[in-house]
Amino acid sequence: MKVFFLFLSVLTSLLGFIYYYSTFRLIRGLSLNGPVVTLILIGIGALVVLVPVTYIFSRVSKREKTQTFFAYVSFTHFGFFSILFTLVLLMDLLRVLDIGFVSDYSRFLFSTLLQLGFPIDGVTEVKNFSLAFSTIVVATALSSLGFYNAHVRLKYKKTKIPVRNLQKDLHGFKIVQISDIHIGPTIKEKFLRRVVGKINLQSPDVVVITGDLVDGPAATLKHHLKPLSDIKSKYGTYYVTGNHEYYSGVLSWLPEIENLGIHVLLNENKILNVGESKLLMAGVTDLTAGSMIKSHQTNPRRAMAGGEDTDYKILLAHQPNSIYEANKVGFDLQISGHTHGGQFFPGNLLIYFAQKFVAGLHKYKGTQIYVSRGTGYWGPPFRLGAPAEISILTLQSEG
Repeated sequence: MKVFFLFLSVLTSLLGFIYYYSTFRLIRGLSLNGPVVTLILIGIGALVVLVPVTYIFSRVSKREKTQTFFAYVSFTHFGFFSILFTLVLLMDLLRVLDIGFVSDYSRFLFSTLLQLGFPIDGVTEVKNFSLAFSTIVVATALSSLGFYNAHVRLKYKKTKIPVRNLQKDLHGFKIVQISDIHIGPTIKEKFLRRVVGKINLQSPDVVVITGDLVDGPAATLKHHLKPLSDIKSKYGTYYVTGNHEYYSGVLSWLPEIENLGIHVLLNENKILNVGESKLLMAGVTDLTAGSMIKSHQTNPRRAMAGGEDTDYKILLAHQPNSIYEANKVGFDLQISGHTHGGQFFPGNLLIYFAQKFVAGLHKYKGTQIYVSRGTGYWGPPFRLGAPAEISILTLQSEG
């Protein structure tokens, strides 16, 4: 709980800086003054406070439609201002650099406004106005596109996993991965039912869920997971915890997930008999789990126990950074999520400063790792530059 409130405090402070910096810069650029500025600043303060209040409300309220409405409003403007802040910084950079096309456009606009009779003082005023106005327009357009991508564009991401000397019965073995759905404030049963429908169309051998499935208490959200019981696969569905499960009361969630016919892997494994071959499906708890529940300390070595002699060894781990221990233990493939691919601009660029493996298939020493960009989203209902995905991973014999 302390971690949760510390997170909200940091988030609110960060939002206050982002919102007010962007607002002051645009007010100056648009040459606004008087009572309208006071009203804008009061409104911005209300928006900042609304984000943490809505997040808390989403976890305690039983009025689902009301909390969903406020969540959409709150997290949408959160995303909008994140994009706007980045563009405001770019606007300031363009003003300082005085790039040619900006100055040429400002002079053209200045002369046009003068001819139309507008009381404009000079080119500089026009340049500031045009940059500020353009920034707002572009931020609005990008936010609209991001909202569309998050809610409408859910595509398959098909990847072949080349494996040297793969046992012949494992050639063509199909794994469907979903990750980071975040059932919670704005993602509900309807979205998950659509996801399950797309999974079943692939006729998978196995389905894996690599954490951050939920983002809120089981008491108010468990019924939204019902579509998971309709997943159809040859060898079952396997799940590992992500960090958000631990923020959401993981111990109350695990029985609910198991009751849906899903195999929960907490530093453990299942051995699948695929023809004449044996495939190890192992899973570890989230990297941060041990700091919240000591008995859930992540342990790839324990997850491997008993499966050392299998033909192919897969580890499900929410965070890509589990790869370093997974490689030491001897796993052939790690399947992860967590990064969201940065989710939306500018996060899709900044994420590379925090994560070595952001999205797609990579190799670390003798272990391959596939990282999903995620199927849902967290917070702002946007996807921009990091599309949502249902990952289709197919083992392919090589050499």
